[in-house]
Amino acid sequence: MANGNNETPCCIGDRLEYGSMGRELKVGGVDMYLATPKTPTKKGVVVYIDVYGWKLPNTRYIVDMIANNGYVAILPDAYEGAEPWSPDRDRSTFLEWIKTKDPNKIHTVADAAVGYLQQECGVEQLGCVGFCWGGRAVHACLVDRTDFKCGVAFYGMRSIDDEKLGLLNAPGLFVFGGKDSVIPLDQVETLKTELKKSCKVEHHVTVYEGMPHGFAHRKKEENDKDAAAIDGARLEMLKWLEKYM
Repeated sequence: MANGNNETPCCIGDRLEYGSMGRELKVGGVDMYLATPKTPTKKGVVVYIDVYGWKLPNTRYIVDMIANNGYVAILPDAYEGAEPWSPDRDRSTFLEWIKTKDPNKIHTVADAAVGYLQQECGVEQLGCVGFCWGGRAVHACLVDRTDFKCGVAFYGMRSIDDEKLGLLNAPGLFVFGGKDSVIPLDQVETLKTELKKSCKVEHHVTVYEGMPHGFAHRKKEENDKDAAAIDGARLEMLKWLEKYM
């Protein structure tokens, strides 16, 4: 999702036809999707939605991927029942719509997801992953919270004029596409500069050349270059989680 200086609707891309392996539940009034690994674990990952909501099959596919790699993974409806963005909606209304969806206010939903993982699933180590709008939510969690051991933000970050842009409490991986029309490369460079200047923990920014916004979870592998970028970004996510959890 774009930062606060460049809010434009992002294309839904290629919607997966995917049935998912987890189950839906309600925690503290918030709908969530939960996927568990085959073997018991004390490691859990909270995954944050993009603007298309918690039922998007593409995002649930990633949740299941994380679970299959040994984590309890939970995807909360961060919009708490409010309608997500739809590709059928009038694009001219996006700016007004997104103003009501502040990723910096993710913490009530995050508390519910974290509480469930800890109390019901026995999770002791926490990580977070997010896409688009959810990438901004990950950034908010890494800046404002201390319960996550690490986070991975795909094509999302705090506003470039945010004084806390480079202040992380836990290791953060930021993944962008080189041809992202939502987050221009100059803003990515600003993030790099602020992280280098202010961040006291491990961090890394990766830009996948030629890739559009949403590529890691909303783009089909149409050629070898696509496949290399999509698989590379997902593997980078898994390695980051493994390293710091």
